[in-house]
Amino acid sequence: MNNYEFMNVFNLEKNLIKEFEHWVILVREEQVTLGDCLVILKREIQSFGEMTQAEGAELGEVLRWYENKCRDLYGALKFNYITAMMRDNFVHFHAFPRYATVVNKYGIEWVDEKWPRVIQFGPSQCTPEVALMIATEMKEH
Repeated sequence: MNNYEFMNVFNLEKNLIKEFEHWVILVREEQVTLGDCLVILKREIQSFGEMTQAEGAELGEVLRWYENKCRDLYGALKFNYITAMMRDNFVHFHAFPRYATVVNKYGIEWVDEKWPRVIQFGPSQCTPEVALMIATEMKEH
């Protein structure tokens, strides 16, 4: 992987789960729901309209991999994606698996507080150690 300084704010080396040709998936350190991730284009552009056809075409494969992983590992039912790009002005979005019931994993009782409404950023009970366990499990399985 190249040195992508523009995404340093997301701790690429530590949080990387999966690398595709044009995209990377990183665990979100502040998990709102179990399996929250970031999906980041590996090229620094400021809007989705600047993507190439190849980058756009691969996005479906990236999201399929992510959604299947969260369904298989954690029992996710739905997914919310937030593409604000206000503070970090490059193409990326936050991916949130959604759960209708409590999930007990990593010693935490994960409750999807906003189910079935749209997800919101909020407080996290996730420690850096738990985020690392999530990233490791998502990589390995």
